[in-house]
Amino acid sequence: MDNSENKTYVRKKNINKNDRRVKKTNRMLREALMKLLEEKDIKEITVKELTEAADINRSTFYFYYEDIYDMVRQMQNEIYDVFFDTVIKRDSEFSDISEYVGYVKRFFDFCKENELQCKFVLNNDINNELTARIKKAVRDNIPDSAEKFPVTSPLHYLTTFAISGITGTVIEWMEDGMQADASYMAQFISSTYVLGAQEIKKAKF
Repeated sequence: MDNSENKTYVRKKNINKNDRRVKKTNRMLREALMKLLEEKDIKEITVKELTEAADINRSTFYFYYEDIYDMVRQMQNEIYDVFFDTVIKRDSEFSDISEYVGYVKRFFDFCKENELQCKFVLNNDINNELTARIKKAVRDNIPDSAEKFPVTSPLHYLTTFAISGITGTVIEWMEDGMQADASYMAQFISSTYVLGAQEIKKAKF
């Protein structure tokens, strides 16, 4: 990104993010950014280029953001907050497979309802921090095999395997156009994890 751009950061405090004009401006900027990211790396995108693509004045951009990285950080925080409230912040004891299914389905539903934002997260290196936060939130929310089994046992890594598997499956599902039903996907993943874990325990590793 061209950091030599002349800029005047004029953002005011207490911006009302629920204001229709604010929402419209942010939507136009974010849609323009995501479109540009399909063509080039974020380091190559300038504020001038972004605001021209969004048909918005540069002064308006600097009213909301310090620079493009600040814009990305705000997007990350908002995506994480929605993810946490939608997927994580629920009462689940995970006492049976149906609770796993409901949990995983919320994950798939979130990605489907926030497709552009999720693709942005999954397809750009700058979002590694956000991906790590999401994985940590998931890990903190479900029973962790690392707390139940010693590091000398393969079962110690079962939860790590499951989280990586869910993430990888969601990515490929989105890339394939989300054609498989989210409910079936949740049932498949949950059954594989829970029933597979039971079979592994029987194997007495």
